[in-house]
Amino acid sequence: MLLQGKRILVLGLMDPRSIAWQIGQAAAAHGAEVVYTCQRSRIARGFFRRAQAPLDETKLYELDVTDQAGVEQVLGEIGAPLHGLVYGPAYASPETCMGGRLDRAPVADVLQALQISVVGLAGICRVAVPLMQDGGSVIALSFDSQHSYPAYNWMGVAKAALEALVRGLQRDYGPLGVRVNTISAGPQDTMASSHIPGFSQIAAIYPPRAPLGWDLRRGGASVGDAAVFLLSDLSRSVGGAVLPVDGGAHAMGAPLLESADE
Repeated sequence: MLLQGKRILVLGLMDPRSIAWQIGQAAAAHGAEVVYTCQRSRIARGFFRRAQAPLDETKLYELDVTDQAGVEQVLGEIGAPLHGLVYGPAYASPETCMGGRLDRAPVADVLQALQISVVGLAGICRVAVPLMQDGGSVIALSFDSQHSYPAYNWMGVAKAALEALVRGLQRDYGPLGVRVNTISAGPQDTMASSHIPGFSQIAAIYPPRAPLGWDLRRGGASVGDAAVFLLSDLSRSVGGAVLPVDGGAHAMGAPLLESADE
């Protein structure tokens, strides 16, 4: 029970396949009280109801990370103490910011992607960190920012910026006893990923490249376990880091070759 007595806020819940839910369930299994935010509670509850997943007793707060006044109101309702925060919101217009050429995306759409996927974390932390009265842990969710993928375009840029922001926030919040880290997860077969143009091409790269194996449907459980570590006191000296959870695929330069001994 690594998180017994801890209160964790998970932002960006959408449906039972979402990484936010996987992390929240893993944290709860280790004793944490988990609070979720979503964009529209009626829609999120509908997704869970259709999947016959238990969500009826779970408290959901509606939150738009681009609305700082709303952020302050919702986190004021959630209140202290807070021991951990998981930032999952990410969005880039599939029509204009993903697919095609980077230089064709309207500036307004690019700024929206950065506002939701990157800047929103800073706005959340501004209000959430003061609720971490005894220190705490912040986790941002990323995807391999070291390589360019087909169609990922401005979302790839946003993830790189998110990781840079995490390093800066760690500098600011470390003296307050707050750890800020990133999990760079392998691709997941989720509702959100279904809206990414060319996702199947990106996803197909991972299983043959991951020496530890990578399951597009079950990998979220591994992400949840890694998040529990970062949220727990076991990670007390880990800060400003990017933790890849992708079966080791990030370290490989090419798909694995079959052993000659096989």
